[in-house]
Amino acid sequence: MAQKLAFLHALSSLHAGTGQGIGEIDLPIARERATNLPFVPGSSIKGCLRDKMRGHPHENAIFGPPAGENASDYAGAFRASDARLLLLPVRSLGATFVWATSPYVLRRFQRDARMAGEKPPSAIPSVGDCEARVSSDDCIIALGDCRRLVLEDLDFAAQTAGAEEWCEWIASRLYPADDAPWRDEMKKRFAIIDDKSFDYFSEYAMEMTAHIRMDATTGTVVDGALWYQEALPAETVLYLLLQADKAHDQSGLTGDRILAEFERRHDVQFGGKAGTGLGIAQLTPVGGGRQ
Repeated sequence: MAQKLAFLHALSSLHAGTGQGIGEIDLPIARERATNLPFVPGSSIKGCLRDKMRGHPHENAIFGPPAGENASDYAGAFRASDARLLLLPVRSLGATFVWATSPYVLRRFQRDARMAGEKPPSAIPSVGDCEARVSSDDCIIALGDCRRLVLEDLDFAAQTAGAEEWCEWIASRLYPADDAPWRDEMKKRFAIIDDKSFDYFSEYAMEMTAHIRMDATTGTVVDGALWYQEALPAETVLYLLLQADKAHDQSGLTGDRILAEFERRHDVQFGGKAGTGLGIAQLTPVGGGRQ
């Protein structure tokens, strides 16, 4: 089986929902059962990529025959894993926002990236409660000898040692060579915070919007037409594995040949509520360039 690591970068808010409400949130985002971290289902990603490749000569070999057209004859050779959270944008007093991650998230990313043949940094900084490792002084608030990273309503004792290597590795693969300005932006805004605080932000720093439907006659809200929707904020970065076996039809395509179709960055739209502009994203395979 051939495998390739890819990043999913949300350029607008992204709602990958569960189809049912929990508590006061009518349309929550999908979350992992054990960790409660947000994710984007692989089935959504695969479906979106198939839509991008409609009419491709090997569409059926890659994705399988469409429903109603001998769909049971053979399976598609391509798979996409769930996209897991890697970097969460969090409002910052010192730098507008910071791309935050945590030791546990990096450790999991490290394991998954190695499955795809990548070699991320081996050292993961140890971060104590209410501590942070940042890639630059740009996001730090300095008050005399006190250096703090302020995210939302929490502040962290900050130091620059330990985050630069991870920031450089991720930024250089998320952004192609001609995206140097964005690499520089990430280097100003990258932070590794403790796991507990990251869990807190992954639950309470999501984008929440209220939606209503008005009665054209009365000018009032229609009964039952007020709902709250949760979404991953713009600039969220997730990662996934793209996988492919040898094609099961008569095309003879190898797994490597199939993954070669996904070497370039794809501009895509994921999740629900696409008609309202949500889910605009870039899928960037590691080692690939632009479309």
